[in-house]
Amino acid sequence: MNRLWSENASASGSFSWANNPQSHSSATLESCGRSSFFLPVQYESNYQYPLVIWLHNEGSDQTQMSSVVPSISMQNYIGVGVRAPRATDSMGHGFSWLQSEAGIAITEQTLFDAIELASSRYSINRDRVCLVGYREGGTMALRTALRHPTAFAGAISLGGRFPTGSRPLANLEAARNLPMMIALGTDESGYPTNDLCRDLRHLHAARIGLDLRQYDVANELHPQILSDVNEWIMGQVTGVDTLHTATMCDTEPVEFSAN
Repeated sequence: MNRLWSENASASGSFSWANNPQSHSSATLESCGRSSFFLPVQYESNYQYPLVIWLHNEGSDQTQMSSVVPSISMQNYIGVGVRAPRATDSMGHGFSWLQSEAGIAITEQTLFDAIELASSRYSINRDRVCLVGYREGGTMALRTALRHPTAFAGAISLGGRFPTGSRPLANLEAARNLPMMIALGTDESGYPTNDLCRDLRHLHAARIGLDLRQYDVANELHPQILSDVNEWIMGQVTGVDTLHTATMCDTEPVEFSAN
C-alpha cells in the first residue's frame, strides 16, 4: 500500500468554482436531463477529447461533477456527471446507486446513454472513456467497468470499496486488461482494512491488476488526490506514466500486481 500524501488537517472535500472564479471563467457547464456536462477551457471541436464520467456519492447528484472534474483538469477532458437512479429524500435532492441486478442494469443503461449523448453533442474519443466515482459511486464505477472492460479505458474509485455480489469478475479474462485505481483516505468507515485486505487477496488470486493508493487525508476529494487522478488518466491515454512514486513514504508491500 502506497501512502502518497500527508497533511495535519483533514481535507474537507468541499470544492467550489466560487473559490476561484477567474480560473474557471473560460470553461462551460451544460445540463441535459439526468446528466451534467463540463467543457474544458478553450474547447476545440476538431480535437477528440477523453471523456470522464463522474459517479457521485450517496446523497449527492450529477451536479457534483461541476466542482470535481475542473479540479482534476480544466483542459484535458470533457466531463459528464450522471445521476443515480434512487432518490434518498422526498425533495429529490440526493440519490443513491442500487447494487441489485435491476439497479446495475439501470446504471449501465444510464452510463451508456450518457456516452451516446456526449458523443452526439461534443467531440469525444470513444476509446478514451474513463469512469471515476466517489465512495458509493466509485464502487459502481469499478463494477460497471469490470462488466464491460472493453468499453472503458480505465476506472477509478475514490474511497469506494471493490464491488462484491452480482459476480463483478464474471468477465474475468477481459477484466485482467482493465486499468483500475483505488484511492483511499484515512477514514476507514467506508472501506475497513480487513475488507480491503480480503478483496486484495481475491484480486491476487484472480490475477487482476489494481493501482492502490492511500493518502493521509480524511476525504478523497483532496486536491492532491484529484491531481493524481489526472496524472493517472493521462497515463492511460498517452501510455506514459507521469505519476512518479519514487518519493513515497510509509510504503508497504501488497500481494497483487499494480498497473
